[in-house]
Amino acid sequence: MKLRAILLALTGLPTLFSANVQAQAEAPEARVIVKLKAGSALKQIQAGSRIQSLGARLGLSAQMIGQPGQDVHVMHATGLTSAALAARLTKESDVEYAVPDRIKKISALPNDPLLAFQWYLQTPDVTRLSAIDAVRAWDLTSGSNKVVVAVVDTGVRFDHEDLAPRLLAGYDFVSDNLNAGDAQSGRDADASDPGDYASTSELANATLRNMCGSAVAHASSWHGTQVAGIVAAESNNSRGIAGVGGSTRILPVRVLGKCGGFDSDIIAGMRWAAGLAVPGVPANPNPAQIINLSLAGSGTCSAAYMSAIAEIRAAGALVVAAAGNETGAVEEPANCSGVLAVAGIRHAGTKVGYSSYGSEVGVSAPAGNCVNTVTGLPCLFPLINTINLGATAPAGNGYTGTSDQTVGTSFATPLVAGTAALMLAANPALSEAGLARYIKQGATPFPFDATLPVCPAVSSDGQCNCTTTTCGAGMLNAAAAVSAALAAAAASPLASITAPAEPEAGKAATFSASASTAATGATLVGWKWTQTSGPATGTFGSGSAASTTFKAPSAGSYTIRLTVTDDAGRTGTAETSIQVKAAAKSSGGGGVTDLPSLLGLLGLVALALHQRRKA
Repeated sequence: MKLRAILLALTGLPTLFSANVQAQAEAPEARVIVKLKAGSALKQIQAGSRIQSLGARLGLSAQMIGQPGQDVHVMHATGLTSAALAARLTKESDVEYAVPDRIKKISALPNDPLLAFQWYLQTPDVTRLSAIDAVRAWDLTSGSNKVVVAVVDTGVRFDHEDLAPRLLAGYDFVSDNLNAGDAQSGRDADASDPGDYASTSELANATLRNMCGSAVAHASSWHGTQVAGIVAAESNNSRGIAGVGGSTRILPVRVLGKCGGFDSDIIAGMRWAAGLAVPGVPANPNPAQIINLSLAGSGTCSAAYMSAIAEIRAAGALVVAAAGNETGAVEEPANCSGVLAVAGIRHAGTKVGYSSYGSEVGVSAPAGNCVNTVTGLPCLFPLINTINLGATAPAGNGYTGTSDQTVGTSFATPLVAGTAALMLAANPALSEAGLARYIKQGATPFPFDATLPVCPAVSSDGQCNCTTTTCGAGMLNAAAAVSAALAAAAASPLASITAPAEPEAGKAATFSASASTAATGATLVGWKWTQTSGPATGTFGSGSAASTTFKAPSAGSYTIRLTVTDDAGRTGTAETSIQVKAAAKSSGGGGVTDLPSLLGLLGLVALALHQRRKA
């Protein structure tokens, strides 16, 4: 295949009486401030009884834990979030308002010493219109270590102090030994980056030279390490930089070597990252919900990429890809349907000269630009990244600085991936389509510079004023995207599972979603039943009905997940653990369970008939 891709600078103890959870390891607890209307009949009874009565209407056991004002109560319940409870209470005729009883904290920034140089994470102002406002997004969520972002790239340096706490094991998919440049042969479980340098002597090899498309030697980029740092370098650790995604985990998937990567390796790595099977490779124990592709190559979207991306989306993962650095058409795989393509913008919000652009772009994000072009002067708007300091092989670890031109849509892309990770931390029920939708919905409109043409026309250095048909929905706004995710959580349907009390192995047990509810004005239109754990794989009578049966082949603890979808495409998830008992054995009391007993019985019947004839 043509070398296309190039680098671009709960589980709790099982119980018979299961607990529903909304995509969390522990059952959520709701705390809501409720005010009754002036004419409510509930005001005739004691305050605590009012709350119990309201809870009973919703099928909940609720208690009053405070009363900050007249007819104002603090209501507590378990099994659903505060936002979900508030949304349900608002529908009640007795309720004037119901709002989550949230915690306010000191609005403190992370103490990472280089955060002040990360201009692109700050709240926008006239000097940096395109900054993504991650600092205010962090006031809403600090991320979650249950969210996994796959960095499909050159691998990472596992020994980098600002990355190590966030890294999962990953895998190396570079199949060509010349291109891999490591000590392994073919694909292996070591996703570390040995360096992607290519020396003059190495490029004397015609095969490698043809892969690279050049005979010019180049140093190691440590590209995957840089991208991983933007996504989720450990924050608030008094070291280095802060990653966008907070506590997000990073799954390094190595697909790029000395000369980039073959499509076949990239596609295999993408599929494995999403939890899909790849022949000859062990299953991925940590499937990613978000896949970052800071790579691109010329050409239209091929059938191979289209097929893989469709599979990945069906598995529930969002694919975020760089538009390219060619001041031209969006490149593959960002130009594939279903991918959230990211174009690059300058600090001022206009398209940066080198960024590719077009109708396939979903959103734009800061990609870095230096402003000055005088040799020796610092780059004014670079992206500060984690990096290894070795020119060829690994050496000490460090960070890029203003003397480095760390620019490219490669670095705009992980800003979007990290934002998506924060959104999932705030609202774990969001689908991959929901993530893309709310990122676009929260985007800030593009500014206008009267000295520049309107895209697709460009200035002599490639700049232009972005439009929604050339640079996506707008400029990435992390705070607005996370806020939209939280608002969607309040409007999301509430999944609820009614499970059988004592299911038996080998027998069909009935599960129902009848207690699930949709937000006001919405209707449930989809149900999906899956088994997420158990000693063996059971079977469902129907995986897409409001009620289904489940037959477990053997005794043990099984976890069943229900995902409900409403007519607006919003989803809600619940899980329940059941203890399946062993199949009952026959007691022998009147039942015939074996051949000798059956033959004996037939013999007695025959003897009785013979005696009757003789009589």
